[in-house]
Amino acid sequence: MGRAVPRLTLIDRYVLLHFCKSAVVVLALLLALFGFMSLTEELDDVGVGSFTTIDAIAVVILTTPTRIIDLLPVTTLLGSVLGLGTLANHGELLALRAAGLSPWRIARGLLVATVALIVLAMAARATVVPLVERHAQEYRSKTLPQTAIGGAEFWSRSDNRFLRVGGVDFGRIPREIEIYELGVRGRLQRLLQADKADIVDARTWLLHDVDERVLGDDSVAHRRMATLEWQSFLTPEQLATLIAPAHALSVFDLYAYIREMRGSGVDTREYQAMFWQQLALPGALLAMTLLGLPFVLAGTRSRTPGTRVVAGGVAGVGFYLFNQITSHLATLLDLPPAPTALAPSALLLLVAVLAIRRAR
Repeated sequence: MGRAVPRLTLIDRYVLLHFCKSAVVVLALLLALFGFMSLTEELDDVGVGSFTTIDAIAVVILTTPTRIIDLLPVTTLLGSVLGLGTLANHGELLALRAAGLSPWRIARGLLVATVALIVLAMAARATVVPLVERHAQEYRSKTLPQTAIGGAEFWSRSDNRFLRVGGVDFGRIPREIEIYELGVRGRLQRLLQADKADIVDARTWLLHDVDERVLGDDSVAHRRMATLEWQSFLTPEQLATLIAPAHALSVFDLYAYIREMRGSGVDTREYQAMFWQQLALPGALLAMTLLGLPFVLAGTRSRTPGTRVVAGGVAGVGFYLFNQITSHLATLLDLPPAPTALAPSALLLLVAVLAIRRAR
């Protein structure tokens, strides 16, 4: 018979409860701060096009799941520091140590909470975030002239040219493309239809399976092409409402997009970096949670609650900045994306494990 999975004891549940309560408070405060900052940015666009204050609030609400996931590493660290710090302030942590409980035994409740948090975060990242970010794009499109998004369809116009996109695969590959060019009198002069397009850069699209029709006074010239390079008239703001940014894609869409673009000449370094960053999230959450334990154990008597919070905040912000720097360096210097994205979490996890072993 297999070995039974150990059940959570009263001590585990007690530690877990303090961690969860502290993490919820920290997350609420951080969300209020960053949500307010995001709202002030969105309010700057109120009055542009048909964008209203209600739309700005809707965008902030819809982008909240992404904001929560981005704040989780700092939240878990501060939740661990505050939760265990409360036990230390009441002498309970010292009593547990005096009773012979090792730091790893005390950390079992934290690990259970972190594993559950990892599962929820990865599930939300793969399902909820792409959906709500798409709706946020629809609201932002109201600030753009001659651009409309309805469901999966995208329409835009520039002078006598119209663009229709029927859908977007993996958040990045336009499908069912129709481009209309009108003559001086508003008469259809040219029609391009393509199955899909690779967005090479902000201005250049590579159309695939192209069907071109040029309408003359008494005739229609027709030809089919495997590919055709088309100079897009979309502004960067319009393009941003059509295709999803890297942070709004699920890990499955990122993988599928990178695989689809392999060999096409399209630069996918940013998406490779984001793909591996998402896979590094479990390690980052685990490392940040465990790091709170040596923070508290190392100064059970000497450190005040305020000192612990400041130290934890500095460590959390430092990790966030280090993670962002390595991500940008991977893109700018063409470094291998996998080790560059995984290194910060792996390094922090190693530091946390060594610190806990030393605390024994």
